[in-house]
Amino acid sequence: MLQRCLIVSLALCGGLGTAAGAEEKPRLRLVSEKRHELYLSFWPKSHDAWLNALKKKDLIFYDEEVMPPAYQDWSGALRGVHSPSYNISAVRSEPIGNANREFPWGAPAGLHESRNFKAFRFVVFPPDKAIRWWRQRLADDVSPGTFIWEYPAGTTFGEVLLVTDPDGYDWTFELRTRTRTEKGWTMNAFRPFTTPAELAARIKQLEPKWRERPELVKIVNGQAEREEKRRLVNPHDLITIDTTGLATYLPAIDAALVRKLLDTPFKSALGQAWKQSADGLEAFAPTTTAEFHIVPKNYAGGLIEVSSQSCMRCHDSTLKHARDFQPFRDWYGRVRGSDNIFSFHIFEPSSISYNGFGGEPTLRRALIDAGLLKHWREE
Repeated sequence: MLQRCLIVSLALCGGLGTAAGAEEKPRLRLVSEKRHELYLSFWPKSHDAWLNALKKKDLIFYDEEVMPPAYQDWSGALRGVHSPSYNISAVRSEPIGNANREFPWGAPAGLHESRNFKAFRFVVFPPDKAIRWWRQRLADDVSPGTFIWEYPAGTTFGEVLLVTDPDGYDWTFELRTRTRTEKGWTMNAFRPFTTPAELAARIKQLEPKWRERPELVKIVNGQAEREEKRRLVNPHDLITIDTTGLATYLPAIDAALVRKLLDTPFKSALGQAWKQSADGLEAFAPTTTAEFHIVPKNYAGGLIEVSSQSCMRCHDSTLKHARDFQPFRDWYGRVRGSDNIFSFHIFEPSSISYNGFGGEPTLRRALIDAGLLKHWREE
């Protein structure tokens, strides 16, 4: 795998048009072709047929530059679509003013305590199907209410997670997917290693003299730097996630070996436990205190099972109001997203308020022009 740096200053563009005279709808691109190719280069090697087939589909990459985070508030005096980065609370003791920057909604699952990671995302829409949207008065809304949208069955969202090495280059350590079915969402996560035995076997392949390095001996023998019982729970009155598991810490190893390990073909971690303690506590991935490893420093994803049911504990929060989780705080608006997806929305970025003042938003023209956004009216 080539070393690559995720440059954040590349030029961006909207949807691209088709050839003159063509009848087809324009192909949707939310990032520039240059950035599209950069993001595609982070796709991990794999022997998984489904993951390899997904790469060949019409991937629509996006990041927070072209899809800035946004949440809705249609119940207060400043009705509209707001950026979570601006605290609209008038109470100085309120640090955020909305739920979207707090755990568990403020970062990809398991990364709320990590700093050396980056993320970008993609979506694949099924042919000839569109996102349905409508407005509905939810609790405390004024008319006409909150924008709600629903993705068609066959839609797949993906999240590519990167860890940054000491030289500033980024390496994929995990790729997560969520696919819409008629009954809900199914999820998966792909990693280079799903058990300590797999990691040990790969180290033996890459480092024939591993016995001469105490940290590698420890990993090959299945020993962690330390292990501890850990609870992961959101700090609100309404509990979204509350799980207790095993945090198992990998010892630090040299950066050159980490790069080789992350170049290992990825496989599905669905339903796979990394390790189980003698008293039955499970870890679903390792963690580390090292600055650069096969997972980011302080990674807490090992406390969260890779399963659709586990994933929905947090994703079920979309469009719930902040006051549903903690009523006696001066915070506003709803958890961002809709239809159990946080990172995507249907609004033009120019519609997002960064100063607390609201307004009627504009729907994203690129989605409309591509035939991917349809107003749903009940018959």
